[in-house]
Amino acid sequence: MCVSVAGMPRVTPKLNLSDQVADQLRRRLAAGEFPVGARIPTETELMTEMGVSRNSLREAVRSLVHAGLLRAQAGSGTYVVATSDLAPTLARRVPFDRPNDTAEVRLLLEREATRLAASRATADEVEKLRTLLAQRDAATQAQQHATADAAFHHQLVALAGNELLAELYRGIGGVEEAHRRSGTFDPDFDRFHPGLREIDAAHGAIVDAVAAGDPDAAAAAVEHNVRLVEAQVDSRLNP
Repeated sequence: MCVSVAGMPRVTPKLNLSDQVADQLRRRLAAGEFPVGARIPTETELMTEMGVSRNSLREAVRSLVHAGLLRAQAGSGTYVVATSDLAPTLARRVPFDRPNDTAEVRLLLEREATRLAASRATADEVEKLRTLLAQRDAATQAQQHATADAAFHHQLVALAGNELLAELYRGIGGVEEAHRRSGTFDPDFDRFHPGLREIDAAHGAIVDAVAAGDPDAAAAAVEHNVRLVEAQVDSRLNP
């Protein structure tokens, strides 16, 4: 049974204490207390809040890292990767699914998320999206571009305002992200390659449609971008 001190839930020591701690952290993640990308409180803070030992807390955190919900970064802290087991479970399944099936689901998720984003995004959210697009377009190194591109697409999906949809997308990944994972995305990154410049323009069209509040145009822009990416990958695989 849990007791509360100063409004914070605490854990009553008994068998499998670390499992109780992990379960409580899962609940806090699912409730949105620690959003994706956020750093969770320090060990000392969590020990005080939850009334548990350092060893029990560390074991619980390690189990969540292993499950794919958290990521420990040496010298920096522990960060949220997913708010439930859904995204990590999907990520483990994707390599075993038929590529065409996975690609269709990715397109459906991003297209419909963008359609919702065009109806729901605020002016400030659109401005943040434009900033991420500018960072993506300014990237001159492959890894830098990949990181900026992923940030852009995940923010785009987040603007739908549907956390379940965002979690599904995090698990199954974006189209370009999937190609990078499989090693099929252009390894000889050329920022000025005509194909990539065309893809850049397609990304701009997505943001413009979201900013204009046009769901149909936004969905069409996403589909156009996906087709361009697929064509670019195909040209690399079949020169």
